[in-house]
Amino acid sequence: MDGNYPRLLLVTANVGSIFEDPDHMLKIWLREFLKTVQHYQPGLLALHCQEVGGKNYEDSMQHVNKFVKAMLSCEELQKYDRARVFLDEDFTAADKFTALGNLYFVHESVEDISIWDFVDCKFIPVVGREVLSGNIETVQIKEKAKFPQDFFPDFKWSRKGFIRTRWNIKNCIFDLVNIHLFHDASNIISMQTSPSQYSKNRKAAFIHTLKRFEEDQYDKVPQFIFGDFNFRLDSQALVNELTKKTTSNQTKGKKGQVNKICYTEEVNNKVVLTVETKGFDCHEKHSEIFLKKSKHLRKYDNEMILYKDRLYEYEINFPPSYPFSEDVSDGLSYMKTRCPSWCDRLLLSHSAKNIIVQNETVVPKYDTIGKDSCMGDHKPVFLFFHLKKSQGNLEDSVVSSQSPLPLAKSLSINGNIIDPIDLEDINIHDFAQFESEHGLSSDFKASIRKRGSGIELTRPNGDRKMSFVEAAKHVQKVRSVLLRWPNRPRSRHHSSSSEDMKDSDSEEIKSNYYNNNIANSEDCLSANTTESDVSESPSNSPIKINTNPGIGNTNTKHVSIETAEHDEHVSLFIFTPTVSAPELLQLPTATEVIVPSTQVKISHVDTTKYIHIRQQNGKSTRVFRETSV
Repeated sequence: MDGNYPRLLLVTANVGSIFEDPDHMLKIWLREFLKTVQHYQPGLLALHCQEVGGKNYEDSMQHVNKFVKAMLSCEELQKYDRARVFLDEDFTAADKFTALGNLYFVHESVEDISIWDFVDCKFIPVVGREVLSGNIETVQIKEKAKFPQDFFPDFKWSRKGFIRTRWNIKNCIFDLVNIHLFHDASNIISMQTSPSQYSKNRKAAFIHTLKRFEEDQYDKVPQFIFGDFNFRLDSQALVNELTKKTTSNQTKGKKGQVNKICYTEEVNNKVVLTVETKGFDCHEKHSEIFLKKSKHLRKYDNEMILYKDRLYEYEINFPPSYPFSEDVSDGLSYMKTRCPSWCDRLLLSHSAKNIIVQNETVVPKYDTIGKDSCMGDHKPVFLFFHLKKSQGNLEDSVVSSQSPLPLAKSLSINGNIIDPIDLEDINIHDFAQFESEHGLSSDFKASIRKRGSGIELTRPNGDRKMSFVEAAKHVQKVRSVLLRWPNRPRSRHHSSSSEDMKDSDSEEIKSNYYNNNIANSEDCLSANTTESDVSESPSNSPIKINTNPGIGNTNTKHVSIETAEHDEHVSLFIFTPTVSAPELLQLPTATEVIVPSTQVKISHVDTTKYIHIRQQNGKSTRVFRETSV
């Protein structure tokens, strides 16, 4: 970081086409992207992707898995010890699916960073790496919406919407918004009016989004909105200029609609422009007009002007970002399918300019990635800048007062803690949930190793379910971790303090859970089994092992161990998580714990530490107590 100012690299990339040819295009894309990261070495790297998975999403989902794992495991990002990856992948939920992906990586040099919880309205320290994929509707550290069909009633309902996150770096608070607006379906229709009907549709959706941010219940902070806006040139005005001294000839289809228009020079009878529904060809002058002399096209780039009272954009000094050739050997030519335009943009609220460092030596950089390489049909666009310190405008009461947490080199996928060493063997979709499981193809289901209502306990080699003795060993590991829990001030989650959790409630639940002795189960331990039977280190402390379905949740399995010594018991819950578990990421060896953070409360009362787990019915169970003298 220069002068202790955090560096930020914001990147927007429509990655749909790279998943059509992942064996070649994905490698090139990653190479050029990581070269840019290495060059600027940001403290916070924010990558906003659109069309994650491509057009045929289900067929390409396996490539999304490779893409994310390549990012997490690459050498260039190993010093980024914290990450939050949001992948809206549930294509079975047509009313919610946006195919957006927000990927954030935090460098080890950034000491104080947190992310906003939009439900509990508080900042949560960012610890470890976390991937949230599949159906992410219940994830609280993001806001997401798909644009209603009303915004484009005459066209097919497409995957367009936004995902917003809020960040706090050393009390400098800002929003990062990934957005994807509607495209131009027909070149012929887009040139009929100025502005085009498509431009009007985009305006309606974008104004709706901006008003939503302006009128919601959250504090107003600087915003960076970057994505595929699909802003297009004023086609009518551009075509009029390109065809001043020409005659036109129209070709119509069977239903009388215009399918093709050819513009021919009057002097030499040469065709200079051909426009079709999905064709825009300036013939031999195509590259010269749109690549070599693109600056003169800026006067037709008018859609951003509609929002200048709300938003700011740094000067554009690069050619249109779309539609580039998808030939992996050609990174400089445009396809002749659409009129080249600056679709991919980074816009910021006027207040955001106040948190960006700009002086004689430090100037923001606004440019494209992979200028000479094939990056798919969209060139990624980035904004690099230095962030001013302590420019946030939230009240102190909503900023987390927790002391900085130890950095944990851990990986969580949808709340399941994974050993990063085993990343090569992990499929992130093993842990994804989908609204309509029957909407998944049989091939895709077969590629996922862990389906069903919960996460099954398996042996390390994955050949069968663990016996109860093996499960008990896991619980003992959890107990050893809890015993090493560091001293820390009271941390409140969904209740205020341990005094709120009545002993009568705890005892009632304990009796419900633990009265069912498992001695009758052939795959379980008897009640008088000793700890030495289930633990690596022998002990004379007798234990009692019980199992029950979870209260109020048929998808929950529960395993517990009670020790006679110290009147302690430790529980392991295994169930489908709906939220992440940042607190558990701090545990140095708690790889077997699968408990959502909203169900865990750690508290201090005088010299005693308590850990409770809250159940679906609102009651709580004490799973650990330690008194120091």
